[in-house]
Amino acid sequence: MTTHRPAVRLTLPPALMARAAALARHDGCGADTVLAAAVAATLFRHDRVEERRLITGGTPSAVRVTDALRFTDLVAQVHSAPPAPPAPATPIAPAVLPTSAAPIAPAAPTTPSAPDAQDAVQVVLTTPPGAEQATAEITAPDGQWTPAALESLLRHALAEPATRVGSLRLLSAEQAAARIAATDAGAAAAPAPHPLHRPFEEQAARHPDRVALLTADDTVTYGELDARAQRFADRLTALGAGPERPVALRLRRSTELVVALLAVLKCGAPFVPLDDRMPPERIRTVLSSARAQLVVRAPGTRALDGLDIPCVSEQPDDDTAERATARTPVHPHHAAFIYFTSGSTGVPKGVVTDHTCAAIRVDWTAEYYGLGPGTVTLHKTPLIFDVAVIEILAPLSAGGSVRLAEPHGEGDVAHLVDLLTRGEVTFVHFVPSMLKVFLDEAGDAKFPGVRWVQTSGEALPTRLLDGVRQRFGDAEIHSAYGQSETCELAVWAGRRPNLDTGVPPHAAHVPVGRQVGLYRPYVLDEALQPVPDGVPGEICVAGVGGLARGYHHQPALTAERFVPHPYALEPGERLYRTGDLGAYAPDGQILFLGRADTQTKIRGARVEPAEVEAVLAEGPGVRDCAVLVRPDEQGDATLVGYVVGADVDIEELARWAAERLTSHLLPQVYVRMPALPYTASGKLDRTALPAPTAEDRAARGEGERAQSHLESELCRLWSRVLALPDVGPTDNFFSLGGNSLKVAQVMVRISALFGIRVPVAAFFEDPTVRGLAALVERTLGELVGSMSEQEAAERIEALNARGSGG
Repeated sequence: MTTHRPAVRLTLPPALMARAAALARHDGCGADTVLAAAVAATLFRHDRVEERRLITGGTPSAVRVTDALRFTDLVAQVHSAPPAPPAPATPIAPAVLPTSAAPIAPAAPTTPSAPDAQDAVQVVLTTPPGAEQATAEITAPDGQWTPAALESLLRHALAEPATRVGSLRLLSAEQAAARIAATDAGAAAAPAPHPLHRPFEEQAARHPDRVALLTADDTVTYGELDARAQRFADRLTALGAGPERPVALRLRRSTELVVALLAVLKCGAPFVPLDDRMPPERIRTVLSSARAQLVVRAPGTRALDGLDIPCVSEQPDDDTAERATARTPVHPHHAAFIYFTSGSTGVPKGVVTDHTCAAIRVDWTAEYYGLGPGTVTLHKTPLIFDVAVIEILAPLSAGGSVRLAEPHGEGDVAHLVDLLTRGEVTFVHFVPSMLKVFLDEAGDAKFPGVRWVQTSGEALPTRLLDGVRQRFGDAEIHSAYGQSETCELAVWAGRRPNLDTGVPPHAAHVPVGRQVGLYRPYVLDEALQPVPDGVPGEICVAGVGGLARGYHHQPALTAERFVPHPYALEPGERLYRTGDLGAYAPDGQILFLGRADTQTKIRGARVEPAEVEAVLAEGPGVRDCAVLVRPDEQGDATLVGYVVGADVDIEELARWAAERLTSHLLPQVYVRMPALPYTASGKLDRTALPAPTAEDRAARGEGERAQSHLESELCRLWSRVLALPDVGPTDNFFSLGGNSLKVAQVMVRISALFGIRVPVAAFFEDPTVRGLAALVERTLGELVGSMSEQEAAERIEALNARGSGG
């Protein structure tokens, strides 16, 4: 049952009372109506409940509050609101700000309950005879609102009655200034700017024989790596690469990739990461948007058809003419890289980061985790995610070593277990969703050599903390919060002996954490004003030199997200509006509360449903479409596509999408609809989109039938992992909604079934059941061929026993 705190008495000074009375006279109501509107606005800003029952003058009424509503309109609504029906005998508790990091509704939340299901807020205003001051007695649901917040909002509302509710100040000028000052005081001074690769070059000059890279076949010293990178940089310069002339990298994880990355930085050009798993159309879109001048590819690989951009490799395999040229000086203001993320316009947007910002991120990571001599960092993140830059360059800037996982090895649990059980790796990064799969599928393996486990890209579920403790021994686990447009600007650190220090009881996720480095994160309202503890607002970030330049050739979008800093420490400083919702916890940490728009994260990658919708809208037979994020059977975020069109063939549409979008942007399931639901105002009603049915899932995987017992077994395995009732042997794993996490689950189960490890990189060459069956047969054949007859017989007997056991 909803509880009320004891009635709060608020004394209104004469000046404030006079303003309230003046506004009341203007609207033809009483001062108690004005005060009731202020109370309703204050409660809404704290708990985001739109519908509210008020009692003023003894009469109950129902009002609706939103951020966009002007205070004068709210007063008029309270004054003219019709009487509300009586509340039920056992009222429903109102929604209050959660103490965990569970998402809350965004700026225009859905109403959690009808107005007659809320406890009424009662406001009684009294002015004793002859007194100049008035006393307000307020009875409201128990929560985190304070009389100080109410008085601050009321003062602002009476001074500027046309202000929108979402922009009314909840802190006094003194309180707001103190909050800003505390954040500014917690930031470190900006370091001297330098090119991103300069610390690596200095390490190579001082310690050329120190090991830089560890691969499956070899080790590479700092001196060797620097020499190779400089030679390639000279070639790239001769071919026209230089400052502000982007060079794309289309290489699998390898020594050649690290050489190419360093070479592009050395010649002053920004690199643009690509991935061989990206469909050709997606690669063309990125290269066109980036205006790339060159593409670096592996020797012997084919260039993209129809792509009029020169291709080059570290080891020349073409007749490209080169000329001697002077080396180009690299300045900190030059662009270092351009990372393309999902864009709401239907086209990916490129985040341009200069050397100053990039070096701040790399140097901070190296210092924070002590990634110097004697440490080994595991590089397993694909280069198309900017964490890869940290995995490579942070240790190399400090004299540490980098262990390279196999190409596509980030989705191979057995491979990762093998690397981490050796005991050499001291620092490893996981996206939380992959960490969950890894902990679930790693068997009894322990990794005591790891000192630091860092997660980022998604909120870290608290349920994973025990698994980390069991697997990684005394390692610290850190949840880092940041964006491609910034750096790790806040960190939650779980240290021994209290791994869950700072996590509220029953919280679903750990907090965003506390500010680190030179960054100054704020929680601000719509008017970019600080808010009190517990009040939702947008997380905004500043940091001298620590913000990306903006979006590549998109000045309007850059101006929208990178705004003038209202509390700047130096002239011209900018503030980045993340679009993330957050709130201050009482201990000063920031809690993550969801998004203010439809953007989401899937396996750590930014996803704009609007981009997927734009692609599907052009698909064959589609008249209308929508894309929604829903949890799958395992609780992981997945995309669901809703399509309207009598002639839509789901499999054809899925293939269409797979040719244009990377795997994390592909819907896992499609739902046919006669029409999409819209609100009375003409907006898509996403809350009315139905959950996929078994029939919707059955619409996928209706290809030809299996031709062998092995194909049948693998089809059943895929069906379980993908939660599909039927899978055909020629269906593409990723077109069916598969992703890197589900690849990892498939590979673990194959290892359990057949006692073999199938190379994940080989699976990506033909991601079908038929292709996987051929891989399994070939791997089994190679294994048996290397055994004695007795060993082969024992293995076959064990497999038969396992198969007969279910």
